[in-house]
Amino acid sequence: MKYQSFIMRVLCLLLIVGAVLGYNSMQKKDSDTEKDQQIASLTTRVEALEKQQDEILSALEEVAKAQEEAKKKAEEEAKNQKAQEKEISSGDASEDAKKDDENTDETEAENASSEEESEDLVYKNGTYTGDGQGFGGNIQVQVTLENDTITDIQVVSAPGEDSAYLSQGQGVISTILASQSTDVDTISGATFSSTGIINAVNDALGKAENQ
Repeated sequence: MKYQSFIMRVLCLLLIVGAVLGYNSMQKKDSDTEKDQQIASLTTRVEALEKQQDEILSALEEVAKAQEEAKKKAEEEAKNQKAQEKEISSGDASEDAKKDDENTDETEAENASSEEESEDLVYKNGTYTGDGQGFGGNIQVQVTLENDTITDIQVVSAPGEDSAYLSQGQGVISTILASQSTDVDTISGATFSSTGIINAVNDALGKAENQ
């Protein structure tokens, strides 16, 4: 009886030990399975990250390549544009030089023609100053000539003349312009002033004569 009780206790102990060992084995198995799952999950994530990194690197390489090509294209276009501008500038310079030569030739021809025409004129074109003696002193006039025509006569100085006589004597100017000659009558009542103006005009015409 005692022997049977001991055996039963031993069997119970063995059962308990077996149950504990079995539980531990199951726990270890579950733990290993969970670890395997975690490792597999991590491996998958790492592979995904590596793939994503490769894609990013490829994209960056393409962008860098595109930028390099764009830079080379821009440099080439700038070079071509500079060459075109230089060619245009050279062409414009040649055209300007040609025009300058043509203008110079035209100017020389005009000057030569003008000189020839001037030599045929009695008086040189321009404005000339002349002096004549009036009642109160010197009278100075300016005479403008164009192609042997007296176009204008101005009294520029007559400090000694009486203003009333001078104003009346200036009436001779219109007579000279109308007749294109100084061989005109003096103004009655302002004989000295008008005579001084006539003599001053003659003095200016003498300076304008072609030699």
